[in-house]
Amino acid sequence: MASFIPARLSVAILAGVLLLSAQLGAAPLASHAPTLSVHETNYGTAIHDGQKESIEGLEIHLVSYSTPGTNYEVQCFFLKKGKGGHPATIDDTLIFEVTNPHGSYGVLAKPIKIGKDNSSGVQSSKSGKSSKGSKSQTSPNPSVDFPREGYVVRVLSDGVVLRQRCSTHRVEQFVKENADLLDQAAVKKSARHLQASDLLKR
Repeated sequence: MASFIPARLSVAILAGVLLLSAQLGAAPLASHAPTLSVHETNYGTAIHDGQKESIEGLEIHLVSYSTPGTNYEVQCFFLKKGKGGHPATIDDTLIFEVTNPHGSYGVLAKPIKIGKDNSSGVQSSKSGKSSKGSKSQTSPNPSVDFPREGYVVRVLSDGVVLRQRCSTHRVEQFVKENADLLDQAAVKKSARHLQASDLLKR
């Protein structure tokens, strides 16, 4: 015997689902949303021309089962720690477009200069002259030697965010409180627009 749900009850259930979605801040996910996974491939300090730089690289894996010709925009935001208790800032923005993606894309953040490399034991005096001395072991300064806060990767279609991945819960909270900053960074002239074919790894 078929069972029927009273109209009032159906409306109440629908209202409850919509209310729950609103409370969670989640928009209905489009049926053609691709799968998204992000892995950090490298993170740390590199030496370039005698300068220490903070580097970070990501591998973004996208798989789409949508109809042929479906386009997506991938936005990558690299965050830098704020100084003196100030909130993080978006240091670098990288954008590329894909059509029916099914592969991995490698992206590198713009290096953040940290300072001169003194690992050779050459120390600079106040007079500007360099003098060789014994290496002094100094503890790293987290705010200087590790200036990165993390990353945010978004996949959009027709301006609607379909997928999003954040490196940490703290970055996720930053996005919730400053979603408009991501949109602003994406349209700035400083945003780097790259070709997906140059980033494709496999």
